[in-house]
Amino acid sequence: MIGAYLAFAVLVGQVPASDPMVLVTQLGSARYAQREAAAAALERMGRPALAALQSVRDVRDPEIRSRASTLITKIEGALLTKPTMVVLDFHDQPLAEVIRGFSDQSGIKMAIYPEQTPALQQKRITLQESAPLPFWKALDRLCDAGQLQYNFGMHGMPNARELVFPLFAGAGRPAGPMSDYGPFRVNLVGLHYQRHVQFFPNGQPVPSNRLVLPNNPADPKRPGYTLNEEFYAELQVAAEPRLSVSQNGPLKLTEAVDDRGQSLLIPETNAQTLQRHSAYFGLSAGPNLHLQAPLRRPEQPGQEIKRLRGVLPVVVATRKGNPLVVPLSGSSGKSFRNEEATVEIQEIRLNPNTNQTSIQIAVRTNRSSGGDADLLAAMPTAMPRRTETSQQQIEVLDSQGKLIPWYPTNDGEGTRMTLTLTPHEQGAATELRYYSMVRAATEVNFEFTDVPLP
Repeated sequence: MIGAYLAFAVLVGQVPASDPMVLVTQLGSARYAQREAAAAALERMGRPALAALQSVRDVRDPEIRSRASTLITKIEGALLTKPTMVVLDFHDQPLAEVIRGFSDQSGIKMAIYPEQTPALQQKRITLQESAPLPFWKALDRLCDAGQLQYNFGMHGMPNARELVFPLFAGAGRPAGPMSDYGPFRVNLVGLHYQRHVQFFPNGQPVPSNRLVLPNNPADPKRPGYTLNEEFYAELQVAAEPRLSVSQNGPLKLTEAVDDRGQSLLIPETNAQTLQRHSAYFGLSAGPNLHLQAPLRRPEQPGQEIKRLRGVLPVVVATRKGNPLVVPLSGSSGKSFRNEEATVEIQEIRLNPNTNQTSIQIAVRTNRSSGGDADLLAAMPTAMPRRTETSQQQIEVLDSQGKLIPWYPTNDGEGTRMTLTLTPHEQGAATELRYYSMVRAATEVNFEFTDVPLP
């Protein structure tokens, strides 16, 4: 009925053909060409089309359901690789109010810690820019104006009711060599160089280190000695706090040249830098990767690296909205399902010796192919197959809505796991939430110039 009305409204000119709800109804058109054209228009529309697409995920027409679900995945995936833009238009406003406005725009919850800081509560700032800024640059402007600092590795505070990106009092935000690309910030943490002589018995192999590179073979004038050099760049790849990031292939340096025009690249080993730690929302790590890129040091190096450029393939992920909500009271032995997943609560038990609660669950995804499955299958075999941990997808809350920390006590490659709760100020667990993920593969490009050589 709604579809017929909207189609009629388009014909009489009451609703523009670019209206997302009109295009969504055309996903079920009897004409293949019209279905394809509507899908293409909705994909181009991007974020404004999401609400209309999500509103038809439960309609009877299987064609509309299928196409809407595919388009949601495509659009959400594309949005993951674009920076969040923030409008800075605050004039003589309380700092806490500015932070709330920043949070609302970016969709990233931020707060000052400790919360009761009188000087910050009374502080007023002016923060204005003529055009929207990408998240990282806007955050830098906020920190400079408010005398705040942040930590790339801290993206969740214990005992919080929700996941929060904390800001701390005091000047001194990260300000070393940085390179921004889309929603990513690449920091050149440092350049490391050391040279040493290795002693070893004749006929024995030289002990190896994955970043220690032989500079010269054993000196014939001094048998039993080998000169080794270790020279590498230490990099940190940070994604916006709304994302988690996992490496999807080797880091590749494309250019490294000093101020004398000498190349610092090591062609044969340049592509062998893997990082097996992916980030997750929660209490441990933030969305960032730490990597080391080996370099070659010339016999007579210059004073600076004039240019250091490279690229890193990554998979980024974030939670989808509308989690599967599981009430824990009386749920043992029951299954709960939505379009994305099925969660079975197998057992809830309290250990009288430790007073800890354990929840044994089984999780099964309800989609066997396409989208995320294809993306994960395409990841290089040398890379980790799981792009996020279970902590990113599962929350346990008390009756006041406070998050309860937990850790998996047995989590094999199957579908079962046991969550052991470790509450502090929270009450008893009343609810479990399971979030499905949206992912996208992309490449992070970076470039640094005029960096002092060690």
